[in-house]
Amino acid sequence: MYSTKLAGVNLDDVFIIASGVVPDVPEYTERICNEYRPSAITTKTLTLNPLKPHDAPTLIKLGDGCYMNAIGLGNHGINSLKPSKCKLFVSVGGSSKEEIVKVSHEAERLATIIEINLSSPNRRSFGADMASQVKEIVKDVRGSVTKPVFVKLGPWDNVLELAGKALDGGADGLTLINTLKGMRIDVESRKPLLSYGTGGISGKCIHPLAVRIIHDVFKEYSTEIIGVGGVFTLYDAIEFLEVGAKVVGLGTLIIEQGFGALLSLRDEFESFLVEKGLKLSDLIGSAVRK
Repeated sequence: MYSTKLAGVNLDDVFIIASGVVPDVPEYTERICNEYRPSAITTKTLTLNPLKPHDAPTLIKLGDGCYMNAIGLGNHGINSLKPSKCKLFVSVGGSSKEEIVKVSHEAERLATIIEINLSSPNRRSFGADMASQVKEIVKDVRGSVTKPVFVKLGPWDNVLELAGKALDGGADGLTLINTLKGMRIDVESRKPLLSYGTGGISGKCIHPLAVRIIHDVFKEYSTEIIGVGGVFTLYDAIEFLEVGAKVVGLGTLIIEQGFGALLSLRDEFESFLVEKGLKLSDLIGSAVRK
């Protein structure tokens, strides 16, 4: 079995569970940890105080392996975070720089890595609405914690600029990408299908976009990247690695096929390396021309 490192953190393999898949229920988290042994579990985004999710419907299926959601960062708050046998990448958010710093400070006691969510499109004043302050936020978080700090960014035209600002602020790496803001209309009622109106598109339909953004950011900055966005197959994962991702987050795949898909993909990838006579380092960034 191969292993890898991310921002100095030892991981058993390249596959982690992406944010939003495991609910913020400690007993459930531990069951997933014990049964499937993920390299790490990324928590739902946690805020200083509990946030109520948007009213239903909050999730619709758009097509094969493709969804749109607007849960709105609903969570039980940072005080709900409990210890786990698995490594926790704790996703943090807030509606102000000060809140994000406080949540990050609280998260550090149990986090292996802190992931700042500056890209969710599904609640006003949070996530993507905070992205313009990325450098200042990261700088202040970096000054209050010692654990590695990653920033999760979205599929925007200015993502290269924001990635640079995150790294200038002291981020150890980036998580790319969050969902793409979209909308569907019920043609009979002439109203949006989601109660919030808009939602974040995820799954297979954003995978090529994620590949392009990871490629461009890695080419520009050669930083450590957690690649997220529509990985369903072995070759989807290899694509991410070859354009610069060091770790691959699984989300929609697990929602559609269950946590057993993590085990299958892990085994397939290990067999691929053995059959090809490759090391993990042979893949990472190999498709990026400097």
